[in-house]
Amino acid sequence: MDRSIPLKRLSEPQVFSGFGIVASLIGILSVVLPGLVYEGTEGEAYSIFNHFISELGEIGVSDLAWVFNGGLILAGLAFIPFMIGLGIYLQNLLAKIAMVVGVFSAITIVLVGVFPMNYSAEHALAALSFFFSGLFMTGLWSLAIIFQSEKRVPKKLSVLGIVSTASFLAFLSAGSGDFAPLDGRPDFLLLPTLEWAVYFSIVGYLMVIALFIWMRTHPNGILDLDEHDHSSSNQHPFK
Repeated sequence: MDRSIPLKRLSEPQVFSGFGIVASLIGILSVVLPGLVYEGTEGEAYSIFNHFISELGEIGVSDLAWVFNGGLILAGLAFIPFMIGLGIYLQNLLAKIAMVVGVFSAITIVLVGVFPMNYSAEHALAALSFFFSGLFMTGLWSLAIIFQSEKRVPKKLSVLGIVSTASFLAFLSAGSGDFAPLDGRPDFLLLPTLEWAVYFSIVGYLMVIALFIWMRTHPNGILDLDEHDHSSSNQHPFK
């Protein structure tokens, strides 16, 4: 039996980009659905401006905690083949390093779902592991895209990675904060707001990359990178 076949399959753009799209969509649904029906300990509705992400998965408080926690597990598992495939697809050393860090980061997403905030010590370790690995992952993917030997992803997409990296830095620089539900919380809290900026930026970044690769390599030729670059190369030198 040829054990290289699974790896070859993961290197196929339509395969690994499909995993990335599915993972991103699961990541979006796993926060939107629980957020819509959330009712906190004081009867408050959920707000991204004063609630931490993990509160959506708090068992006994969030009605759809199982959707959030299960969604993170599924999204993390789906991101693993995406990271591996993308690392192979970009064909440079930075991409290989980003692939390793990305797989680790995806595993930490799974662990955040396995250990919701009810398990405070385990959850904190998993969450912090995600934030630190995610910081390096987004930066490395951006550099890998910028320094491609063969252009397979537009270099301009690295800007989204820079934005995501900046979001991670802002969140981590703001302090550890209190990840437990807050009594009488104000309408705006900086730390949870920054945490949501991290979430939206990284899911958006990875989804855009996955969608682009899926469309570019689609058998029906949905997107022609060479044609697009030829028509816009004079106007956009950072491509």
